[in-house]
Amino acid sequence: MIVEKILQSKKNANCILDLEKSLLSNDEDDILSSMHTYQKLFVQLYERNMIQLSPNLDSNEEKYRLWLIDRKNDLVDNLLTYLNYNNEKIQGESLEVLMTLVKLEGLNSEEWNFPNELFGKIVNELLSHCVDEKGNIHKFQEYMQYHDILMHSLKAALNILNDKEKVTDIFLTNLFYLLNTINFPKEFQTTTPNTYLPQGSLKAPFFCKKNLLRKLFSNTWFRYLKFQLPIPVLKRVLLMLHKKVIPHLQNPCLLTDFLTDSYNQKGIISLLSLNSLFFLIDRYNVEYPDFFLKLYSLTNAEIINGKYSPRFFYLCDLFLSSTHLPAYLIGAFVKKLSRIALLSQTDSILRILCLVINLIIRHKSITVLINQENPTEMFEDPFDFDASDPAKSCALDSSLWEIKTLQSHIVPEISRKAKMINRALPSLELENTALDITIDSLYKKERKRHFTEVPLAVNRPLKI
Repeated sequence: MIVEKILQSKKNANCILDLEKSLLSNDEDDILSSMHTYQKLFVQLYERNMIQLSPNLDSNEEKYRLWLIDRKNDLVDNLLTYLNYNNEKIQGESLEVLMTLVKLEGLNSEEWNFPNELFGKIVNELLSHCVDEKGNIHKFQEYMQYHDILMHSLKAALNILNDKEKVTDIFLTNLFYLLNTINFPKEFQTTTPNTYLPQGSLKAPFFCKKNLLRKLFSNTWFRYLKFQLPIPVLKRVLLMLHKKVIPHLQNPCLLTDFLTDSYNQKGIISLLSLNSLFFLIDRYNVEYPDFFLKLYSLTNAEIINGKYSPRFFYLCDLFLSSTHLPAYLIGAFVKKLSRIALLSQTDSILRILCLVINLIIRHKSITVLINQENPTEMFEDPFDFDASDPAKSCALDSSLWEIKTLQSHIVPEISRKAKMINRALPSLELENTALDITIDSLYKKERKRHFTEVPLAVNRPLKI
């Protein structure tokens, strides 16, 4: 074995150079084999304190150890390069050997001494400006469960961010991948901390402090969100912000400007920012007086029939849950949704009907919309669909003739739901199962149903 040969005598040290040539060959099997051998070799060298200088060494021994340190530095540079190799096995092995070196270097002391320089190089490579590192960061996720790796990853990322004034979209995407791997610890153990570097023999062990980690976490996210994020990344950030980020920030209110700017972008970005913005309003008393005005303007056919339709209805139901909201506001939403339902796709119509019926059950003051007579013509309806302010829409002077119209819909499930307003509504709200409904699931459900009368697209022939 080449490892034993090198360790037996310094005369065999040049075998390391042969190993380096093999590492840089074009044969992928040779590359992988060399990585395995390097890993075994440096485990032995670190255990024998050969990668460490001390004042008692003679000149020859010092030169030899300096030479070994140079070989280790060359190995690190080569492994960092191989992180972007077009072979996943080589990428994964490179990361594993690099993290092994992190552990070995960190243990080369009687006190806690995390190898920040080496670890910083790894994080810097994972946050490449020109290469998508999604695969490597996914593999790196298994190390992020350790408190020391988590803390120093945030430190390294924050240092990189603070040194950057201009960044690429690829860098911002890679950093999102890294931040998204973070699962903030629920517990911080004081006796046996969850660390990557073993601490059994250390005189001064490492303990992760919750306040320090929250500070690093907060500073990294606040610095990151100051950059103009690519739209695909911004969407993903807004989707997870209220669950994975805001609860762990030191001062979540500092996100108000970011969320307000996102909300003002309209369209999908505006919709996705709703949850986090409402979270700040509800939990942290952030003032946003135009919230419902913005939500009303966001209620349109494009959103309701789009990709995030279930999310919109879930949020809309949540935001309109308070019984203290004025009747004119709820009435305006009910009328606008009902009007949009006339030209919506089947699954969206069912979501609208479920939400509208629940809003009527929840807010008794708008039952007037059911009892008023229908206008004979659409232009006679006093409701102003295009009004930007719900207070000026005259919704409560109108009626739900749109729902009456849907009672003749060709889809039986829509017809049945719409006919619920013809009788006394239940005291309990409907289950929000329409959020998960699809055309396929609706078709399968209807196939199992037995009908006494089937709606037809044509008139029945007259009996003679």
